[in-house]
Amino acid sequence: MTDTPLDLWIIELSNAQWKSPLRLRVENKMNIGRVVEGDSSKRPDVDLTPYQAESMGVSRLHFSIEPDVDRLILRDLNSGNGTQLNGNRLKPDEAYRLSSGDQIMAGLLRLDVTFVLSPTFGGAVHRQPSLQLQDQVQPGKGQLILIVEQDEEFANAMALILEQAGYTTKIAHEVVGAIRSYNQNRPSAIIVNPILPDMSGLEFCRYIRRDVKMNTTPMVVIGTTSKSPESAEAMKAGVEVFLERPVSAQELRHVMSSLIVQHETGKSNLYTKHLVGTAPLKAVQPETRQNTCVLFVAGHSDAPIVLAVLPNQPVSFGRQVTTGGLKSHVDLTRYDASNWGVSRIHMLLHHHDNQFWVEDQGSVNGSYLNGDSLKPKVETPVKNADEIRLGQLRMYIYFLEDSDETLPKKAPKKKTQSVKKTES
Repeated sequence: MTDTPLDLWIIELSNAQWKSPLRLRVENKMNIGRVVEGDSSKRPDVDLTPYQAESMGVSRLHFSIEPDVDRLILRDLNSGNGTQLNGNRLKPDEAYRLSSGDQIMAGLLRLDVTFVLSPTFGGAVHRQPSLQLQDQVQPGKGQLILIVEQDEEFANAMALILEQAGYTTKIAHEVVGAIRSYNQNRPSAIIVNPILPDMSGLEFCRYIRRDVKMNTTPMVVIGTTSKSPESAEAMKAGVEVFLERPVSAQELRHVMSSLIVQHETGKSNLYTKHLVGTAPLKAVQPETRQNTCVLFVAGHSDAPIVLAVLPNQPVSFGRQVTTGGLKSHVDLTRYDASNWGVSRIHMLLHHHDNQFWVEDQGSVNGSYLNGDSLKPKVETPVKNADEIRLGQLRMYIYFLEDSDETLPKKAPKKKTQSVKKTES
């Protein structure tokens, strides 16, 4: 198993006038333009001729898209009519970051960009309330994962990612084939697209939970967005995790590793740690415990972050010490924050009205609370044991409380400090 995500992207270019989007698998630099008959000197990798490219002013080599570590780069190739990104004209041969939801104008041809699969950037992750994903990704040991997906290219890409992570895979493109495959060779986990050609993929999930003996097989549904009823319906069908598109290869490996390890060890639920006596907590003064919280960064549970947040003095989180009036900043650089998509000033943590609040600061890769995307510059209340995700960096927040109500108030130093033990 390699320690780095597979450098593979699948994106779609679409236009309101097209019947279906143009699907691109980006592994190396791709030149996009139109083919001119009789000219073999400037042939693009992607031909836009069928999309009225000539009448729209698309050059033979108009723009390129290429992977660059954890991002995609867009370049104008000295096109005759220019390239625009979100209304801004690109300088020829200069690199511009391309994101899901962007709009490219190649001459007069509008192209809307949607990411389907990327190495690190992904949509929200929704899970059953009783499930907490593990911090560390463990290499697979050849366990079989059944992928039920009608999109052949997407299914093959996921299979490649999982096989790179040490698993074996089997692909079915419809429910009937999935049932046949499941009964022939029981998998260790299942990935399902709810939209399949013969019937709903959720019917297959219900079949697994209802009609087979080994009905505890972990299942993941890959859908569109939490705004649709897909997520709630998937949870009702017994699915452990719902992944929104775009799918992150890093996230996919993390989820599959967690579910398979928990299932094999018989630990379907993980409980929060009881922190009485933890060294960092001993220094917390009794008078500040009401506005003190503890945050565990996934993969670094041995070094919790203990914070006392004062009213009107929020704590910022990001990758560098902030300026501009904030007195406290948590630098997450040591947690490999850059590779996890954490912005320099990513989020604020507030405490007022006896409540903790989180506020995204317009970060590039977004902030999430229990898998739900946070609106920038809007404070959202936080509950004990909630999961906060900055880009792809997970943290779990816990609140201090007085666990011994019988001790006299005159001896506060003898009180124990703990975190509420909550089933995640």
